[in-house]
Amino acid sequence: MSRLQLLVALVLALVAAATGWMLLRDFNQPKPDRFAGPSRPSYELVDFELDAFDAQGRIAFRAKAPRLLHDDRVKGLAVTTPVFHLFGDDGQRWRAESATAWIDTVAKRIDLDTDVAIRRETEEAAEAWSLTTERLVAHTETRLVETDRAVEVRQPGSILRGRGLSADLNAKTFELKADVNGQFVPKR
Repeated sequence: MSRLQLLVALVLALVAAATGWMLLRDFNQPKPDRFAGPSRPSYELVDFELDAFDAQGRIAFRAKAPRLLHDDRVKGLAVTTPVFHLFGDDGQRWRAESATAWIDTVAKRIDLDTDVAIRRETEEAAEAWSLTTERLVAHTETRLVETDRAVEVRQPGSILRGRGLSADLNAKTFELKADVNGQFVPKR
């Protein structure tokens, strides 16, 4: 065998050894999930109604919507065009609607997004009020609702507008945080 043939054989042997080593090293690497992207729902409900209860066994909220997606990985429920009924300790009810919502089952809260409207359900016209905003968070255990967006609150004889809101459904009180202005109808 000539020196040239020996050199070519040696180079080929080194290339084969390096290739084999690279292949073996690659097999020991953990493989990524085959499917990448957003998580897929565990299940889907169509035209559903849901009653959720708090730790004391009282109804925390009632939901009705045309579509619900449950995702086990993030412990929550995505809901399309929902209608929620939120309850105060005394049984008072508020009807909340939005384009979409996220029910966080771990944090015990509902995030309502896009065209949010809440209306107090009461027989007394003088006690009625409604609230509109673009995003609202309802804490189902504490019965508190809040937003940092622009808000409009309508009551008989008044319209209040502002930015940011904290409301306590049990105490039936709310606070507008900033840029507050109002219109009031004079009493006759």
